Amino acid sequence: MPEFVVEADPDAVARTRAALLRSKRGSAWSSAVGGCLILGIAIGATAIAGFGLVSLPMAGVGVAGLILVADARRQFTAVRRMRATWTAIGVPPEVLLLSPAGLRFRVDIAPEPCFLPWSKVAKVGLRGGRSLTVALAPGVTAATPGVSGLDQPEVRRALRRRELRFPLSSLRRPPEEIDRALTAFTAGRLRLG
Repeated sequence: MPEFVVEADPDAVARTRAALLRSKRGSAWSSAVGGCLILGIAIGATAIAGFGLVSLPMAGVGVAGLILVADARRQFTAVRRMRATWTAIGVPPEVLLLSPAGLRFRVDIAPEPCFLPWSKVAKVGLRGGRSLTVALAPGVTAATPGVSGLDQPEVRRALRRRELRFPLSSLRRPPEEIDRALTAFTAGRLRLG
């Protein structure tokens, strides 16, 4: 078996991306509205009570409102950047590529693919029937010989407890086929489970 390609489902990826952008925009709007309300209350209370003793605590409340507004601006910028990146890279044709040498994969927002030799993969499994997970072996970093792509900031953010997750809904191959290929390439050392 020379290579086993797991393609992305473009419709599922588009739906997931749209839902993520919608939730991030909602979070940004909540921060913006909440920050403006807090800032308005602080300014109103200071104006009504005069600039006496109440102005110092209200200044602290106003700073909290400003922090929320600034965070909302940062979130809106992140949403625009994410949308621009996804527009530029599109949907990668392949999410996973299994070969005798190892596993090449793409993290959705990262511009370049990553590669892990089979010896650097501790476990491949299913989480909750919804995600395929790839756990890195202990001590594997971006500087480990044979490993490439883990130094990308987008990949570092995607690594959760030293494992990567791929939603099964965005993969065109069923888990059974992936398991057969994984077993063949690793001589039975790695299996979905």
